[in-house]
Amino acid sequence: IVVVSLANFNRYGYRIGFPNSGGWREVFNSDVYDNWVNPQVVGNGGAVFADDMPMHRFSYSAALTLPANSLLIFYRG
Repeated sequence: IVVVSLANFNRYGYRIGFPNSGGWREVFNSDVYDNWVNPQVVGNGGAVFADDMPMHRFSYSAALTLPANSLLIFYRG
C-alpha cells in the first residue's frame, strides 16, 4: 500500500482501506532519512494493524499517522 500526503501538517488517526486484515509493516517513510536522525520524525512505529472496519471499498482499514508532505509504503509479509 502506498500512501501520499501533500498536506503541510501531520495527520493522526487517518483511516484508509486495506485489502487484508492483520499487521502491515511500514517499509518506507519519507520522514525518516538514511544516515541522519530526524529529531521530529512522525510515523507509525514501523507497523500498523488493519482491522475489520470496511473503508474505501476494502473490507479492512487501519488508522495511520501521516507526516506532512510524506510518502509511506506498507507491506504485508
